Amino acid sequence: MIKMILKILHLIFTVDRSIEETPTQLRGFMGSKFEKYPELHHHQISSTSNSQLKYEYPKIQYNLNNNKAIILGIGDKAIKVLKNIVMNINELVLGKNTYKIIEINAHYKESEFGIINKGEMISYKFKSPWLALNKENYMKFKSCSIAGRREMLKKILIGNILSMSKHLEYDVPDTIHVDIELSSLKVLYKYVPLVGFKGIFETNFLIPDYLGVGKGVSHGFGTVQRTSNNSLN
Repeated sequence: MIKMILKILHLIFTVDRSIEETPTQLRGFMGSKFEKYPELHHHQISSTSNSQLKYEYPKIQYNLNNNKAIILGIGDKAIKVLKNIVMNINELVLGKNTYKIIEINAHYKESEFGIINKGEMISYKFKSPWLALNKENYMKFKSCSIAGRREMLKKILIGNILSMSKHLEYDVPDTIHVDIELSSLKVLYKYVPLVGFKGIFETNFLIPDYLGVGKGVSHGFGTVQRTSNNSLN
């Protein structure tokens, strides 16, 4: 069992009413308000007027839950940004709505991340849709049998965990195994209709609660949470 420790800060903004918008709009607000901090918006500031996307696993991720806006920071640099900058606001302007912040809670935790004991599997659920497919592999997915689709999604999920590990500087020491029980649904990502997946999965990899896997993580997609039992057994 070889794991690493991730430093994680959850900032929870409680506002005066239920939030109508999406995590994408929360991300946009933070990125616009604090443009000089690419950790918040994942664009690399260049010497020209145009910015470029940073192609890496987002160290700051956004979620919404009723009247709460939740921002997760991974690692010292992201946590420092959240502590020193994001906490100095008193309202959220999302779309046409302005929400007054009535309370801010910060929860810091050092969480284990990585491969666990051989033969052991942990069960997780997707709290938000997992974006597994892009334009290219969606066409392949459509042409597969049901069994073929299942195997394809399992391989993609393993690839997502490997990619996340690489960007979090964790060298995976053993083979990652997964099992899945998922259903598809239609979602909008950057106003483009896509197929997402929700349900449960098992893996021999320890993922801290509320981290995201797959595409659109910084927009609130692919958020995982450990379940209380192994539902796939």
